[in-house]
Amino acid sequence: MTRYITRLLGPVVFTILFVVATAQGQPACSNAILQGSYGLHATGAGGNFAAVGRFTFDGKGNLTGTLFARVAGNDLEVHITGTYTVNSDCTVDDTWNFSGNSSTHKSVIVDQGKGYFILNNTSGDSTIISGEARKQFAKGENDD
Repeated sequence: MTRYITRLLGPVVFTILFVVATAQGQPACSNAILQGSYGLHATGAGGNFAAVGRFTFDGKGNLTGTLFARVAGNDLEVHITGTYTVNSDCTVDDTWNFSGNSSTHKSVIVDQGKGYFILNNTSGDSTIISGEARKQFAKGENDD
């Protein structure tokens, strides 16, 4: 009977240890991972949209930014405020508020918070705009 229990427990213990080790190897994300300033580059809308901008995240779910865009040959400067939520799987949902309008986006954090990929997912807007942002400064260097 002891042999039977030992043979049964071996795989169970191994499985538990494997699951715990795997979970520990993938840190969970939170709002705090996005903190400081990021430079953004985005394109889309059939080639009629390009933008660069600077966004600052406070690590607590609030963002501010300035976007310099060229849309169908016209130059725009847009000042943005908003909120963001970082999910434990390092995906981000955000809302930008600007000039009486708003837009929503889905992002994926990469390189331990040093950058993210972003996609416009505003409801009712079929425009395809995507981009990439990178942290401007290493932690502690001129971070806002």
